[in-house]
Amino acid sequence: MNPHTIVGLAPGMPSEFLTGPFENEDARGVVDEWAHCHQDDAVVWAKKACSKEGMMIGPSAGAALKVAIDVASRPDSKGKTIVVVFASHGIRYTAHPLWKEVKAEAISALPVPPNMDKEAPTLLWSSDDP
Repeated sequence: MNPHTIVGLAPGMPSEFLTGPFENEDARGVVDEWAHCHQDDAVVWAKKACSKEGMMIGPSAGAALKVAIDVASRPDSKGKTIVVVFASHGIRYTAHPLWKEVKAEAISALPVPPNMDKEAPTLLWSSDDP
């Protein structure tokens, strides 16, 4: 367990999802395998989900997606349904480096300082007007 940038996954943090509440049962007994996703891969897969599928997800969901793709790519997974849960929306992670390119593009497109004139037109730019 080392420090990482996958926000939402806490290494070494005990989870009630694995220890109960079950009647004399430890949930780890129902887990088939544990998987790993490098923090850089988590960001890559979160960006892919956003750009290719329109799903704005955070780094922990990117890690879950990467692992699900790995499982689905196995020969023994052919014809099977793989389900992955994305626990939160990516809007919660706007301060994460995941969105630094998008933020830089938005900042460069906005006037500095912002126009706070209440009489300014609502539409300042139109794609119909080159």
